[in-house]
Amino acid sequence: MMEFTLVFRRPVRRSSRGGTAGSAWAVVRPTLQPPVSTAIVADRQADDGEVAQVFVVPICSALGLDGVAYEQFLVESGVLSEALLTLGTLSLNRAADVDTARKEVQALVMAAEVQHIIDRMSA
Repeated sequence: MMEFTLVFRRPVRRSSRGGTAGSAWAVVRPTLQPPVSTAIVADRQADDGEVAQVFVVPICSALGLDGVAYEQFLVESGVLSEALLTLGTLSLNRAADVDTARKEVQALVMAAEVQHIIDRMSA
């Protein structure tokens, strides 16, 4: 059993009406770039004075992969793209909605893991 954490980030900008408007969610973890360039991007974002919402999804995996291999699995399986679609309309205003979205992303990951196991058994 391995524990892993998916992290998504959505910049929040002030709207012309004085409220806030959210942008699209982006994957922060797993990092899809080398750590050095990710740190440079994070520094640039911090310099913009931008506020961001963060959405964290804990994952328990039974695949037995190390961290790097598991990140590669998440990217190659397409589950991160599916998770971004799921989070597309997420509002963080209601705890129940946040909990539901977290469970939906966990279910996507579990389904991808099961498919991976089935594919390996069939090969």
